Amino acid sequence: MSQFQNPKDKQMIRSILLITLISTLTGFVASQSWEDSLRIGKEYFQNKQFDKAYRTLLEAQKLAPSNVDLSQDIGNAAYRSQNFDMAEKAFRSAASKNENQSQSAKSWHNVGNSQMKAKNYKASIESYKKSLRKDPTDDKTRYNLAEAQRRLKVQEEQEQKNDEQNQNESDQNQKSESNQQDQNKKGNQGDKNENQKRNPAGQQGENPDQKSNAQPESKLSNQKTERLLEELLKQEMQTKRKVQGSESVKNQEQVNSGKRW
Repeated sequence: MSQFQNPKDKQMIRSILLITLISTLTGFVASQSWEDSLRIGKEYFQNKQFDKAYRTLLEAQKLAPSNVDLSQDIGNAAYRSQNFDMAEKAFRSAASKNENQSQSAKSWHNVGNSQMKAKNYKASIESYKKSLRKDPTDDKTRYNLAEAQRRLKVQEEQEQKNDEQNQNESDQNQKSESNQQDQNKKGNQGDKNENQKRNPAGQQGENPDQKSNAQPESKLSNQKTERLLEELLKQEMQTKRKVQGSESVKNQEQVNSGKRW
């Protein structure tokens, strides 16, 4: 008993007890915290405040011990708040962790529902099949599987129709462009033919400038001919005047001489 009379030993014992008490209280507070968040999240869900429920339950999962899985509750709240991507992830996590075949089948059923809401019909088909492998008696899952297959077929037909329509529009645009190019070519050819009709010399490879230069040359040639004719007429008139003048002198001489022959 003498060893406990040492003040240092007593101080050490007090420290150990204090640390133990603090650890216990901390664990108790943390336990109460995630459980309170879970309770509040479920109350939000019951009051149809699904977005608040989702965020509160997600916080509860962060605070909860590692052996506590709230994936199913989080998935339900996310699904109701139309956050289908997060709902799919939560339900998929629940399905992979749940060893109970029936519960796992329900989780895969919910995964398929989330994918169906997101219009990912091909993925939802596979999820419903996984659910039926675990519980082949679930008629609701079988019905949802058939509906997913039907919607997938409609979706693929619509996509094919859209592709064909886009292809037809593309072909029509190409045809319209080709027709426009043909019309432009015909228009250019028509202009060329019209120019050739207006300018026949152009067919022989004559330069339009040469043709315009040839026209004054022709006019000059005509003017030269006219001048020559005028000169000839003048010369003829002068010759006639000379002849008439000589005859007049001769007649005058005959009159003066008294002879008329």
